[in-house]
Amino acid sequence: MNACAQEWEFGLQGGSSGYMGDLNPENPLAFNDWSAAASVKYNLDHTWGLRGNFAYANVFAYDGYSRFEQRRNRNLGFFGAVKEAALLVDFNFFKWLPQRGRIVYTPYIFAGIGGVRFNPKRYVSDQSGAIHTAILRDWQTEYDRLYNSTPYGRYAVSIPFGAGFKYNLRGSWSVGIELGYRLTLTDYLDDVSGNYGTFPPKKIDPGIWRALAYGNSPNAQPGSQRGDGRPYDSFMTIGITLSYTIFKGGCPEWQ
Repeated sequence: MNACAQEWEFGLQGGSSGYMGDLNPENPLAFNDWSAAASVKYNLDHTWGLRGNFAYANVFAYDGYSRFEQRRNRNLGFFGAVKEAALLVDFNFFKWLPQRGRIVYTPYIFAGIGGVRFNPKRYVSDQSGAIHTAILRDWQTEYDRLYNSTPYGRYAVSIPFGAGFKYNLRGSWSVGIELGYRLTLTDYLDDVSGNYGTFPPKKIDPGIWRALAYGNSPNAQPGSQRGDGRPYDSFMTIGITLSYTIFKGGCPEWQ
């Protein structure tokens, strides 16, 4: 690599987020909340780069918004933030030459591996009618003394992948748009996975537990299927990107 190569690139992203899982199994374009991200990238050459990426996505879903009556009757829901730290590999389809008179734009794809932290919640009212935020993991909504007696973990492995487009404005500054999907190796982003619980754990209010665990489904029975049977949940982000490149030797372009 010559003395004037671009090496380090710092980026920010802001946009929208969505979720797919037991409460939204069919719509990969269900963007309904906000997301943000920050990244540090090392450009190996014009085409390949390694990127450390931190993403924050607010996600939510409620059965009451579904077009399917069966899901509306189930009436489960959640909201919460998903935080991801990931290592990504970027591939530019065109040689990335951020300078005037040459190619100043390129579509690109990326994939990698990461980890997520999640903590689904829901609003619930107590006997007095006061509204509280319930951390669903603590309520163990799928509790079974023999088969599911411990809460699920708050962390999981993620597999991010996606595509984007970037355009060099001038010198070190570039803008773009990026769409990313994250398959998470957990089925509890939404607190819904397996079967309806048999009864609440000790020291948990049974009335509130049943409202969180069963919604108002008229046909739900202890031990019957609560989730959609698929093993993993996912979330997605789309947003505008802004990046700043530091050139080796202070040069404002590739040579």
